Amino acid sequence: MFKVNIYLAQDTASTSKYKRSHGFVIAYKKKNGEDETRQGFGETEETYHGATLICLLDAMELLTQPCEITVHSEDRFVLNMMKNNLEKWAETDFRNAKGDPLKHAELWEELWEIIAEKGHELEIESGHHAYSEWLESEMKRREKNV
Repeated sequence: MFKVNIYLAQDTASTSKYKRSHGFVIAYKKKNGEDETRQGFGETEETYHGATLICLLDAMELLTQPCEITVHSEDRFVLNMMKNNLEKWAETDFRNAKGDPLKHAELWEELWEIIAEKGHELEIESGHHAYSEWLESEMKRREKNV
């Protein structure tokens, strides 16, 4: 299975819902052993956790084959929910214990569908990562050029 690292970042960790920038780097080794990266950036009017999910979905859309994915993010909540609850939520139609829809249920469901359809395996790494500073500076640079 192809091994891929996905590094995620947002321009702010504020949990309030407002317009924010997000970016990702996908890093992997090509078949010839050379390192390769791809990146993407976007904007959304969303909470911190919602923006993390959107950023991850944007990155995962670029993957065309089953992969062993390690997701790197400072959003510990989203990573912990992916690791501990995503499969359970899929079984309950993305509803909580009271039967109410989860916050961002449509994003969680889309994530689950991509994982299931492509046969991806996920690992998580929380905290500051190798591309944190670069993603932050690139988002600032892009914001100034708009």
